[in-house]
Amino acid sequence: MGIVSTIPEKCKRCYTCVRDCPAKAIKVEKGQAAVIEDRCIACGNCVKVCAQQAKLIETSTEEVRHLLDGPDRVFACLAPSFPAAYHPLSPGKVIAAVRKLGFAEVWEVAFGAELVSRAYAKFFEKAERTGDRVVSTPCPAIVAYIEKYMPALHDALAPIVSPMIALARAIRHRHGPNARIVFIGPCIAKKNEIRDPCVAGTVDAVLTFKELARMFDDANLRPDGLPESGFDGPRCYLARSFPISGGLLKSAGLSS
Repeated sequence: MGIVSTIPEKCKRCYTCVRDCPAKAIKVEKGQAAVIEDRCIACGNCVKVCAQQAKLIETSTEEVRHLLDGPDRVFACLAPSFPAAYHPLSPGKVIAAVRKLGFAEVWEVAFGAELVSRAYAKFFEKAERTGDRVVSTPCPAIVAYIEKYMPALHDALAPIVSPMIALARAIRHRHGPNARIVFIGPCIAKKNEIRDPCVAGTVDAVLTFKELARMFDDANLRPDGLPESGFDGPRCYLARSFPISGGLLKSAGLSS
């Protein structure tokens, strides 16, 4: 099964997902909308537009629980957009709740964004001199779309890993190959990214913010009742703006 699939009993044959899929990755089969796995870029658009909530996203909660119950230390990597996802909870209480689930350390993916921003600053400077066009590569859905459907732009993809991968490599460099790494963020395409042969094994599992919230509920955790906690690892500042419009350029110290 792919990252996204259809729940047959919920599908009401409105075909909104068929019309709105940018990758044309949904077909009608026996009157039901079915995701074509090898065409899907895991952008999540079909999930967003389905009024019947008939789209099922692959869940990783059991996989993460298994990691947490195992012998190895498990590191959580929180995407910089997490304060918006859990508002009005303070960031410190969310971090504390993640620790309470059993994670050994909680790192901010903004540090990975700082690392790749430095690489982008150099790459953009070179591209400006040569006149080459550049497509940034933090978003796995965009990368997958270009690789599958826009081969003319393939050479324009920046050869720079995402902040998630950069951070995971930094953690493994510090804590060794037995470190288990779980990324937590808003985007289901990240579940696809970790399967890419170029980076496979770097990140062990991906949770969406909704999956993390379910884990809080399943553990009877009330984050608002916990004391504040901070991130492990290096502190970040400018790169926390990475996920907003223009954030990459700002983090790289460049103007638009």
